Amino acid sequence: MIKLFVIDDHYLIIEGLYSSFDLESDDFEVVGGSLSIDEAITNIKPENIDIILLDLFIKQEDPVVNLLKIQKAFPTIPVVILSNESCISWQVEMFRHGVKAYIDKGDDKSEMCQKLLWVYSDEVVMPDEVTRILLATSNNKHDNKFLTEIKILIEELSKGLTIKEISSKMRQSESAIEKKLHFARKTYNAKTNIELVHKALVKQTGI
Repeated sequence: MIKLFVIDDHYLIIEGLYSSFDLESDDFEVVGGSLSIDEAITNIKPENIDIILLDLFIKQEDPVVNLLKIQKAFPTIPVVILSNESCISWQVEMFRHGVKAYIDKGDDKSEMCQKLLWVYSDEVVMPDEVTRILLATSNNKHDNKFLTEIKILIEELSKGLTIKEISSKMRQSESAIEKKLHFARKTYNAKTNIELVHKALVKQTGI
């Protein structure tokens, strides 16, 4: 059972998530909730939580400040944003600061569960548009680990390494490598890994 903790300043949202998962058929259970960041930091027991669901706007406080407080208090627990705010700039900002997924409160249950399963499997569920924006601006100090790995993958491909060789070198499964390369190909609008390397090189050098 994957255990969730919800931070949202609307009590009905927390209550709704408590009741939305069926303990007999779902892989998830909401085991706690808080109406504020400070309350959450007091209430969360890290050994009992697998994923933190964080509302983007809590009592008009700065979303980045809230996220950083949670990450500092619980550095090993992945944070997923749960919000009605669909603005792409906020999504970019949250992924830039290390969230693992961004879930719309309007998403249906099956979509939400799939994203949470990926996060639990240590995947970053990043929309293609966010990936494109961050890859284009990923030289700043907030460079995301996921994007850094994509850049490394492209560099290794450019050296002529195979997927199997890259998998062994990076100590990740071949399927994980393939999934990240799939993101990269979509981002650069490339059909093959060879085309991906070429387009990434052109973008980097300006040739």
